Amino acid sequence: MDKCLMPAKLAGVMAAPASKSEAHRRMICAGLTMEETRLDGFMASADMAATSRCLKGLGAEVRQEGDALIIRGGTPRKAKLPVLDCGESGSTLRFFVPIALCLAGGATFRMHGLLGQRPMEVYRDLFVPRGVTWRMGVGADCAAELTVSGAMEAGQYVLPGNVSSQFVSGLLFALPLLEGDSTLTVLPPVESVGYINMTLEALRDSGIAMKENGPFSWTIPGKQTYKAQSGRLSGDYSQAAVMLCAGALGHEVSVSGLSANTTQGDKAVLKHLAALGAKIEENEDGIAAKVGKLRGAVLDMHDCPDIAPILALVCQLAEGESRLTGCGRLKLKECDRLAATVDILNQLGGNAQVQGEDMVIHGVEKLKGGVTIDGCNDHRMVMLAAMAATVCKEGVTVKGVEALNKSWPEFLNVYESLGGMVK
Repeated sequence: MDKCLMPAKLAGVMAAPASKSEAHRRMICAGLTMEETRLDGFMASADMAATSRCLKGLGAEVRQEGDALIIRGGTPRKAKLPVLDCGESGSTLRFFVPIALCLAGGATFRMHGLLGQRPMEVYRDLFVPRGVTWRMGVGADCAAELTVSGAMEAGQYVLPGNVSSQFVSGLLFALPLLEGDSTLTVLPPVESVGYINMTLEALRDSGIAMKENGPFSWTIPGKQTYKAQSGRLSGDYSQAAVMLCAGALGHEVSVSGLSANTTQGDKAVLKHLAALGAKIEENEDGIAAKVGKLRGAVLDMHDCPDIAPILALVCQLAEGESRLTGCGRLKLKECDRLAATVDILNQLGGNAQVQGEDMVIHGVEKLKGGVTIDGCNDHRMVMLAAMAATVCKEGVTVKGVEALNKSWPEFLNVYESLGGMVK
């Protein structure tokens, strides 16, 4: 589906949607209990549906009542390996591989879009020497499938820290379920620390104990029981970043529902915008970024890669050169976000380039627009193009806006409610 987005002034207060990253983790913890958990403030999306399907496939009951998600854990049937459809959610896939090995002796994971191309060798190299069968294939509908089977055993687990933190989180969820005690060590340098801390927080809140042996090294007792922890999901800094960056570009948008005390790595958007010259203000409506004299800066994206595309837009309209470092993992998302972000900015009249794992952006006074942008089946690219359209001289047609369903189905409705023009 294509939409034409026109230059427009955005203004108003937006309630931050629930954190997708936190929701994944809280849903999994809830599904691993034998009790009922209520998660308020839930926002349905394709990624949330993927995690719900996997929980149901492993015996849990999941239902939605208004903006609340109700989950009751259960015992998976072990007559045959369950089939777990992960959609296009990398978090879902990587979280559930070790969980399925613990609970059901494995599973067949179905993957759509480019998910089947996302790296999984970390788990393969970890589990196959321990006796787990690993087979990649293609289903009858041409969707990629990964089948793992075998018993996950307690022991010593070591992971490199320069890969996705999702592998670390997957093991952290599973190891407490094993019969014996285990150790997990993540070797430096460790990326996406905020996401690991978010997982640890969810585990602690669910009654899971572990001993910290040193930085990113834990002893995790086995035979633990997850306990239900109901509550309201936090607002998402990753999605809020889009509107906070809008403020830095001259719009008047405040975002409510964001916690000042959070493990979300994407809260870094506040310090990055300040580094570019925007003014961050907190008021009774929430948090807002106010336009200032934007100047180029060097921004480290290692721990917050999801907000790199929208920050790149602000950099494109800042004076001088900006460099976004540590963007290598952007190549392994729903699309190659590093290349796609640079391509979109240049199509709009910007001046950006890829240098190794960095994005180098030379500021321009104004973006032209008047082009058709391919959303690359990536929600982040669609949001980038939509926000860019508001500050272009001419409208921008965006192809494939349905990609927003992955994380924020209501984005265009929120965009229009703030004054955005969609045709």
